[in-house]
Amino acid sequence: MLKKLGIKKQYLRLLALRLPFEAIRNLINALFLKQAFEAIEALNFVRLGVVCGLFLAANLLLFTYNGTVWRFFAAFYAGLQKKLKLYIFNKLLAKPIEEIDKLASGDVLLRINQDAQMTAAIYGEPWNLVFLVNGIANLILSAILFCVFDLKLFLIVLAFVIPHILIITWIVSPLLKSVQNKIQKASAELTDMYESFVNLADTVFLYDCSDFFLKKIKIKNLELKLLFIKKALYKAIEHAVMPLFGIMGYLVLMFLGAEKINAGIITLGSLLYAFQLRGGVIMSANMIATSITTISVNKAGLKRLEEL
Repeated sequence: MLKKLGIKKQYLRLLALRLPFEAIRNLINALFLKQAFEAIEALNFVRLGVVCGLFLAANLLLFTYNGTVWRFFAAFYAGLQKKLKLYIFNKLLAKPIEEIDKLASGDVLLRINQDAQMTAAIYGEPWNLVFLVNGIANLILSAILFCVFDLKLFLIVLAFVIPHILIITWIVSPLLKSVQNKIQKASAELTDMYESFVNLADTVFLYDCSDFFLKKIKIKNLELKLLFIKKALYKAIEHAVMPLFGIMGYLVLMFLGAEKINAGIITLGSLLYAFQLRGGVIMSANMIATSITTISVNKAGLKRLEEL
């Protein structure tokens, strides 16, 4: 879609600017915990002060950079929405008048508003393509650093991360995508029903068939409500999977780390460093899984635009 709108290169540049943020932030946090607690154990408060000062300066620079990048994304997002709506109008105007007459007005309104919004969200909102790319970059860096630190601990963490990603991408995401497509279709039909009822109000009341129309609208509203309940249920499952696997992996790593500290193999600072890297892996897995789910839902809007 971006290629059709002529803004693909601009978007790729923005994506490249945002790419390293999560990975660098996670690395800074991990190094800070390691150095700070090693300084505390050694009672070296001068070193601790230097570490804290560097951590503060690094975070100020990092979040200033992040805010600047998101400012550019916000401008891009607003422009993208405008271009998408113009794209829809141009597509409709290019159709023969006979085809335009066949389109339900509720369907047209849904494409211009909701479908354009969902398509723009894929490229410009968090927990979509931006966070998917960032999550992959952070996962790669965290995985490499964790492997270098302790391969056995990394494999244990991975044993809890992989089921989480598989459940989200293979089970929850397809269910959400399916229910969102049904919501889109039902919303367009309901909008068209309301418009027909208003436009034909005189005829409806003349022939005393308002009960028939209102019953159909009621049934469609109920259908839409049930679809939204299903969507909320699937989202709840998605949010429940993360804590379930996360806490189990956390407990296993804590016990194994305590044994290594007791044996004098690692320090407390090193264990906290490992915990932060584990956090980076878990956070990245969550970003990837949630982004895949959100993109699959929003692709319902993109698919409808491409059908024009």
